[in-house]
Amino acid sequence: MTTASAELTLRRRLSVGQQERRARVLEVATRLAEAGGYEAVAMKDVAEQSEVALATLYRWFSSKDHLLTEVLLEWIGELGATLHDSPAEGGSAADRVATVMAVIADTVAGRPQLAAAVTQALLSFDAGVWDSEHDFHSAMAAWIDSAIGAETVANRAVVIEVLEHLCFSSLISIARGRDTAEAMGRRLAHTARSLLRS
Repeated sequence: MTTASAELTLRRRLSVGQQERRARVLEVATRLAEAGGYEAVAMKDVAEQSEVALATLYRWFSSKDHLLTEVLLEWIGELGATLHDSPAEGGSAADRVATVMAVIADTVAGRPQLAAAVTQALLSFDAGVWDSEHDFHSAMAAWIDSAIGAETVANRAVVIEVLEHLCFSSLISIARGRDTAEAMGRRLAHTARSLLRS
């Protein structure tokens, strides 16, 4: 079962009030991560500030890393909606993919502490993170595939996989303080153009 399916199942089991409290938990975790990064998010603080019992918090999220990856999926949903509402259009497939990569890089640049926190959480060995990580990779691959569009691309699946993995490795570098979002955007755009040029 993917995280999306698990999330839908969970939400169907929750009352409206419980769904609202769960949404508050995600909002608080997001705010703490944006303010202070990964270390600033503590389950006890999230429970207190969202006014949710700590035991309930652990029923919904197996760990801090699981919670942060759920925050990531909420963020990805927002970014996906932005890309859907303002799709990369015109030009070549390389131009369109470079535009999508630039949007991802700009989004990371706008919320660096949050990006670092959720990326660090994705690297956890916590089993609760695994489905979220799969959904994260799937979303990025889908964005790239959509930007390529109907154009015929040799080894399309491989090209998408390479670009998606480069994007993820760049996020890891940013989370570790070894890269910047601006450098990430340039590198991803250059790689997209190299792989997709006619």
